Amino acid sequence: MGYIDKPKTSKEIQDYFETKGYKRNIVRTILLRLYRQGKIVRSPFKTIQGYIYSLPEQKDKIVEKLKEIVPPYVWNAVNMIVTQRRMFTLNHLVEATNGNYETLEYYLDNVFGKELNRVKHAYYKSFKVYWSSEFEMKDLEKDFLQELSEKHREIKVKSRDFEKKVEELLDKYLFSMPFKVEKTSKGTPSGKFFDLSYVLYIFHQPVHLKVEVKSYIPNVYQVAMFYRKVREFKHGTVIPVIVAPAFPSIVYQTFGDIVYLLPFDKLEKIVEVVLSTKTTQ
Repeated sequence: MGYIDKPKTSKEIQDYFETKGYKRNIVRTILLRLYRQGKIVRSPFKTIQGYIYSLPEQKDKIVEKLKEIVPPYVWNAVNMIVTQRRMFTLNHLVEATNGNYETLEYYLDNVFGKELNRVKHAYYKSFKVYWSSEFEMKDLEKDFLQELSEKHREIKVKSRDFEKKVEELLDKYLFSMPFKVEKTSKGTPSGKFFDLSYVLYIFHQPVHLKVEVKSYIPNVYQVAMFYRKVREFKHGTVIPVIVAPAFPSIVYQTFGDIVYLLPFDKLEKIVEVVLSTKTTQ
């Protein structure tokens, strides 16, 4: 009790008593018991460092403790949301604040959203969007869709330019190799298409290079479908390549589900499910 002379997180308390020889689970049990007895109070929200505990007479200082432990980029994101009449995608907020994706999402959802009611969130297609709790989503949706439409037009233009540059670069590189290279049909046996397709006569049998060009980081479904197309080629060696540029502002502001934000084991499972719908080996 004497140690909690001011608001402290569960982690801080456990760390302190661990140095005194107490096990962490024992400290958590004691904290819960004191809380239920009303001898200490705790925050209604749970931070990444656990609940914030304080003496009853200091409960008004819990928010001050929250300001101390929450990363600055979280406060910057909250400030962006509550001071503007617009909707933000989570990925836009991550980029604008140079924040950590998971940490920012956690605090916006569980602390500033659910408990403090400063922000609201919802899903629009693959986007997770946030806005100030002073407004309703329907009041902001029109402007959000207009902004999204403009960004998609920008992407379409950059997409064509980027694909052309990739093709020029690959042509220049591959056709300078000391072996025979041919540009071939982009199609698959089922009639689907790749963006670029080459045959490299390096070994005794030709090597097929299948290239998909994206102007953004592709989502999980697009990756899985790309590999599904590759699996249609039963004979020969096929090298599948996805090329995507480093366009952070386009990536984060317009595409919600991003491959590298997904744990690899989950990505593997999703790809396996998509591929299993095809009987070819």
